[in-house]
Amino acid sequence: MGKLLHAEWYKFIHDKIFFITCAATVIFNLIVFSGSPIFTLTGHSALVESMKKEIATAILSCIYGGIFLGGDFAERTLYHGITSGNGRGKVIVAKSVVYAAATDVLLYLFPIFNVIICTAKNGLGIEASFSHVAGVIAALLFLGFSISAVSTLAAVCFRDIGRTIGIPVALYFVMILLLNSPYSEVFSRLLPIGAVILVADGTISPVCGGLVGILWFALLTAVSSVIFRRVQLR
Repeated sequence: MGKLLHAEWYKFIHDKIFFITCAATVIFNLIVFSGSPIFTLTGHSALVESMKKEIATAILSCIYGGIFLGGDFAERTLYHGITSGNGRGKVIVAKSVVYAAATDVLLYLFPIFNVIICTAKNGLGIEASFSHVAGVIAALLFLGFSISAVSTLAAVCFRDIGRTIGIPVALYFVMILLLNSPYSEVFSRLLPIGAVILVADGTISPVCGGLVGILWFALLTAVSSVIFRRVQLR
């Protein structure tokens, strides 16, 4: 597993497409917030407003997921780890962990930039202990992990770039409908993309948000691993 993770990290940090995608997400968010008073808000309010737009950034991260995950299936580079004697489960878990970290960067790069600027200019806006801030950060990271796992499952099921991008994007549009439905209060607590807002604004605790993220990531990664062990590689 160690060698697999090292190989995936090496590939990730040398991936120019990832850095292009990072730049695209920052530019996209700047366009979304252009004309808004976002930079006049306190750090906490800026975080909440940023989280409300995260579903759009999650859709952008699906594009990178299709290239990073689906591309390995399409080009058969993912199979190198298997032919080197590693189990399929270990291969997909290593891939999932690295992609989850990449997704966290894509999701939170602009919000971090935004919160730092707003906090420096206008203060944090709330009284919060170090443990609470650390808890919110951890919860958001775990929720980001679970958001990434949707693309991992799509990659394992369809094993090409197009559908690894398209299926998660379609699912996120369904989530937008659910989060704007009469049952939005329930879905926002159950779906990671909704829980990021509730953790940020304090509606649910960091512990609750973190558990949502951990459970979804564990479930989707386990399903991906089971499917990957059973599929016929081509």
